[in-house]
Amino acid sequence: MTEKQFENKVKKFLESLGVYVAGTPCNKMKAEISGWYFKVWGGGLQQSGIPDLIININGVFIAVELKATNGRLSELQRINTARINKGRGIGIVLYPDGFENFKEIVKGVLNCNFHIAELNRLKCAYSSTKCVTLTEY
Repeated sequence: MTEKQFENKVKKFLESLGVYVAGTPCNKMKAEISGWYFKVWGGGLQQSGIPDLIININGVFIAVELKATNGRLSELQRINTARINKGRGIGIVLYPDGFENFKEIVKGVLNCNFHIAELNRLKCAYSSTKCVTLTEY
């Protein structure tokens, strides 16, 4: 399986759970929204080593570096993934053989609500006209 084929499989799974790519119109959403993601495009204007998918599910930051079955992780990708985990996000290097494990992690994050109430209170307490947390669109 190529990395692009695998990427499409991961995106399809996320969207089946209501985790949609940034900018998805509401009328294209088949499941209730539970998160958001975007694909990082490498190139001359993008810093090297950033994971392929940046995801927010249930207030949890997840970054996924996708690899084909025979893909190799660069040293910078390894460092960035470790730093994400040290910063209490979830940094994952994901190969096709680990897809079932990834699905369980995502489902666990979706079902984990222990921190949401505290974060929402914090957002409300410090929200002002100069520091706005939008919830309507």
